Amino acid sequence: MNAIMSPHRGLRIEDLRAGYGETVVLDGISLDLAPGGTLAVLGRNGVGKTTLLATVMGHTTLHGGTIGFAGESIGAFPAYRRARLGIGFVPQEREIFRSLTVEENLMVAARSSPGAGSRWTCERVYDFFPSLAERRRNHGNALSGGEQQMLAIARALMGNPTLLLMDEPLEGLAPVIVEAVLAGLERLKREDDLALLLVEQHAHIALEFAEHALVLDRGRIVHQGASRLLLANPETLAGIIGIGART
Repeated sequence: MNAIMSPHRGLRIEDLRAGYGETVVLDGISLDLAPGGTLAVLGRNGVGKTTLLATVMGHTTLHGGTIGFAGESIGAFPAYRRARLGIGFVPQEREIFRSLTVEENLMVAARSSPGAGSRWTCERVYDFFPSLAERRRNHGNALSGGEQQMLAIARALMGNPTLLLMDEPLEGLAPVIVEAVLAGLERLKREDDLALLLVEQHAHIALEFAEHALVLDRGRIVHQGASRLLLANPETLAGIIGIGART
């Protein structure tokens, strides 16, 4: 990948081998993501995309290689220390607190982080996702799927991360909600010095959003480079991701 990363602030992974218990899922993964950069991770189902995010967050077994973030080697850090360093995570299952209101979900996650301070507040979140402002007193179990997804992203932002990991944030959403979520993420790119690592099945949407992309297959990187090059070569994209890839 041609992205240039500051060794003191960005995410750097070198020759990563990781998985669950003794099972190795990722083998030989290396990537750089600069502060404020955007990276899409693509591939068929079951190739290791979610495992990559889980490994960065500290939820898997590290078998080899290094993970560097914010100038520190974090491979041995528990998940809470990675979060404190400035890594936010939006899981595929959303995992909001259904018995709490929207605002309570946000407040329970609020904290400052090194290098980011406390720039995210409830009011700023509501500015990015106006529908959450309208539902701030509603409990999580009363929200639509799209509202739950916005809340999951907003809750991660309340931790004031400098790196945000998102696992298929557009999955199962209606087109109008996809547009609303993407509008918020586009604003993040324009207005915030936040690195975004996006796992997404909607390949064309992800490539249009992220400056760089990598494609996984069977736990290995089979392609990495500028997103625009894959967008300009649909035959190559179809060949490495599969004809069935959603657009």
